[in-house]
Amino acid sequence: MHIVLISACEKRALKRSRALLDSYALRAGERTWASAMTAEGLQELRAALKRAASRQTAVACYRNEGMRRMKLLWVVGSARHFGPHGHFPAGTTRRKASAVPAWVRHAALLADAAGQGHDVGKASVAFQHKLRDPNVSQKDSIRHEWVSLKVIQALREGADWATAWRRLEDRKARESVPFAEQGLTSVFDAFDFLVVSHHGLLGPKKADEGAMSCINHVRQDPPFDPAQYRPLAPLPEPTLAFLDKKLRRLTKIAPPEGVAAPLYWRALSLVARAGLIFADHYISSLPKSKPAELYANTKQKPDKTGRALDQPLDQHLSDVSGMAGRMTYRLATLRLPGLSQETVERIMARTENPLFAWQDRAAAALETTRRTSQQPALVLNLAGTGAGKTRMNAKCACALAGDRPARFATALNLRTLTLQTGDAYREQLGIGPDELACVIGDALAARLHEIGKRQEAAEFADEDENPVDVAFEAIGDTFFVPDWIEPFVKQKPRMRPVIGAPVLASTVDFLIAAGEPHRQGNHVLALLRLVDSDLILDEIDSYDPKAMVAVLRLVQMASLFGRNVISSSATLARPVATALYRAYRGGVAMRAALEGQTEPGFLCALIDDHLAPDVFVCREPSEFAERYDARIARLLAALDGHALRVPRLAAAIAKPTAWHEAIAREVAQLHEDNAWPFAQTGKRVSFGLVRIANIQPAIETARFLAARFPNAQVACYHAQDFTFRRYLKEQRLDRLLTRKHGDGHIEADADIRERVARTNSPNVPFIVVATPVEEIGRDHDFDWAVIEPSSTQSIVQTAGRVNRHRRLVRTAPNVAILQYNFRKVRGKRIVFTRPGLETGEWPYNAKGRGPDNHDHNLKRLIDWNRLAALDAGLRFRDHPFARLDDENLTRMLEMPLKILCLEAKPRDWMVEATYADYPLRDREDAQQTWRFNYLENTFELLTFTARDDRFVPRSDLVAQQREIPANAWLSWSATELAEQATAAEIALEDAFRFTVSGYGLDTQGFEWDEAFGASKPFVDFK
Repeated sequence: MHIVLISACEKRALKRSRALLDSYALRAGERTWASAMTAEGLQELRAALKRAASRQTAVACYRNEGMRRMKLLWVVGSARHFGPHGHFPAGTTRRKASAVPAWVRHAALLADAAGQGHDVGKASVAFQHKLRDPNVSQKDSIRHEWVSLKVIQALREGADWATAWRRLEDRKARESVPFAEQGLTSVFDAFDFLVVSHHGLLGPKKADEGAMSCINHVRQDPPFDPAQYRPLAPLPEPTLAFLDKKLRRLTKIAPPEGVAAPLYWRALSLVARAGLIFADHYISSLPKSKPAELYANTKQKPDKTGRALDQPLDQHLSDVSGMAGRMTYRLATLRLPGLSQETVERIMARTENPLFAWQDRAAAALETTRRTSQQPALVLNLAGTGAGKTRMNAKCACALAGDRPARFATALNLRTLTLQTGDAYREQLGIGPDELACVIGDALAARLHEIGKRQEAAEFADEDENPVDVAFEAIGDTFFVPDWIEPFVKQKPRMRPVIGAPVLASTVDFLIAAGEPHRQGNHVLALLRLVDSDLILDEIDSYDPKAMVAVLRLVQMASLFGRNVISSSATLARPVATALYRAYRGGVAMRAALEGQTEPGFLCALIDDHLAPDVFVCREPSEFAERYDARIARLLAALDGHALRVPRLAAAIAKPTAWHEAIAREVAQLHEDNAWPFAQTGKRVSFGLVRIANIQPAIETARFLAARFPNAQVACYHAQDFTFRRYLKEQRLDRLLTRKHGDGHIEADADIRERVARTNSPNVPFIVVATPVEEIGRDHDFDWAVIEPSSTQSIVQTAGRVNRHRRLVRTAPNVAILQYNFRKVRGKRIVFTRPGLETGEWPYNAKGRGPDNHDHNLKRLIDWNRLAALDAGLRFRDHPFARLDDENLTRMLEMPLKILCLEAKPRDWMVEATYADYPLRDREDAQQTWRFNYLENTFELLTFTARDDRFVPRSDLVAQQREIPANAWLSWSATELAEQATAAEIALEDAFRFTVSGYGLDTQGFEWDEAFGASKPFVDFK
């Protein structure tokens, strides 16, 4: 291509940019360069400019499109020197800025006033004594923000300073909850909520502890002492006068006419509270030591010998007040750079592969709709397994961006999927490192992933009692952020790519905090990303119902800020789709309340790889459900006749030994039916998956199959393995089971050739026994699968790993579904659980549910006469198993959805229990971190003490160590792992680290299998 570069740099940036541009292109003028350049060279130039960019940098790049025009591709640095299409101004004029929306001003005023009063309670004798005496470690009997609330309420009612404090002596007044049953109904309700919650939401922490109360802020131990809750000294008169003035100014704020007050005040409070927390955290971090009677906090002394008083309380209140108003305004109006036009064009480029032509049709429909409507959109991508949903989701985000910069964040459930998705964006969509960031949970995962990429390239050419902010590892380039965020990212440099990158691939653990106001600082961090970024959710139906509620809260916050949400899953059942719709509608309703709209609307889009896209405006959940059901019916009709996966029932008796025999029988038959001749050996090979729901029976099944089939090569893939060994397994499986171009690479693989050659049998099945870590996101193509059932969704997802790339039309079965799962053969009453949707409250075998006397029998729970092919139809058609899954999902989501959308308990969104009872990760599951000390040949447990955290030898908790079978595959010994880790420059203490989950670990310990990893003590299968 032929490109032109124009520099509008200033000061030192002019000299730097000239030197850099001179090395890539020829000068065509004093500040103009022109050259022919490849796409790769242009991407390299832009990355180099970004690395050298400063506040004075401004370089625009244009592509010559012949006689028609010069097209702006991108601007590095400040875009203010160029028009929206890249025109350089001949002159400038000044005009009045467009009016700020009223709700933004109201939110800023609310945050400003709350900042002036948020820490008034720190004037108490108790708090000031705690600041001055380092030996005081006990918690306050009343938290300072509750004291602030009660004192300011009294001041508003006309009490003087001393009288306001004395009201705390009345227990009823002291412990009364400030909000009515209907939630926030006035501006002072909103103000009170900001003040009392700026360090945490109201209690209780668990729903079974009762309704909203002061339990999180007022403690019975230590008991209340009136002498401790009087002011040590009065606040300066100007400080109280400012507070009074700001409170009087709030009386002018009212919801727009016709808007429900609780909806308006909730939305306004969520925005203003984030600004207040941001300001309080930032101001509190600054050193501002001055003599005073009342202080706000302390700082560590320079010599680290203790802590010194810091920030006079009146100054702290004033500083937080001003900054809270500014931060709220900036948060509500945040607009950051998006993808360059060049990258958007690459993403939106039409495909030449007819298999993916559906993507172009869907993208075109969304682009057409966006030209006529600026409403936010909820997109449900129902395309089947292997249809390219990752690429399509990115296309959706770009198509819906319209005139706004294209920015999106993809939330994923697994760290390895985050890095995998980042690779897909780079390699398939051409998104460069200067536009993409990844957020994962730890540095070791990133390090291992980078080693794998290099190998692949070579092979293929306080005191306020604040919760601690969770640290996330971010991988990305240097990105622009606004000046007001700069001081913040200097303190947390890893947040720069998270906030600034146009595209973010992230573990959902980071983004989920945007919908969890009790997460305080982490909540604000996630919001900084979400407010100016569309949201992509992958496989939302893979979450259990409690975790799904947490994801739905994230969806609601995205729609509150007017962002598009794109959710993709081939098995998106009606209860999940309807829940997504209701959550998104709830956020849109809050946004509409802020903007004074009485009839909020938004776009819905249903897309898949078989039907024409369906884009519509829908205002009621019942109407959406009808449209969705009609779409699914048409999709099922289109699916008929595509037999890529042919299922059969694996008959068994509900006894442990018979269960394993059924698996062995299916493995032998599926290998016989689906094996293929291995080059120049006369032997037949197949790659099969045995999906087992839980780790303990998975390891035992791998042991059983290794003993039963000495001619087989058996691997076990799950989460409780050495970190480095799991990484090596994933690397090998990714390499071998990417079969888009056939099996030549498998036949050429040295290890596979050696294993086939040394086996005496003419049949060599390669068997991977895996837990659900395999069924979501792994882009693997097996020849066959045996599936232990947990839910209809898990069956379809696991089957999606079979014949995924080759897409050969099958007549013989290549998937077997076990008649009973392991919990059933163990005699459990609730069997489709952990994973699965069956609960003790709503068991599947209750009277009147499912076929009579089905007793968890898959022969009766699936209508086998209607299952000629295993696809999404199992989840969508009226199979008894699918119906039971839907019923339980609907029941478990109903009440949290009502609370989320203010349809029930309208003040519970301010209560911590609402969030703690529906976490993303189940905190009741114990988890221990271990490592194997290779040099000492001991297992060590990470132990937390008052002084430090250390690994302590605990051989008493390691029940048994079993040796590696001769035909174990992907089961490197400790010695082999140590050698490879050393060569990769991975510390042995990191390489041999692993986690173990489950109950009773402190007393029962775990069992270690040299070949297959860790689990709780094994069950006797005999």
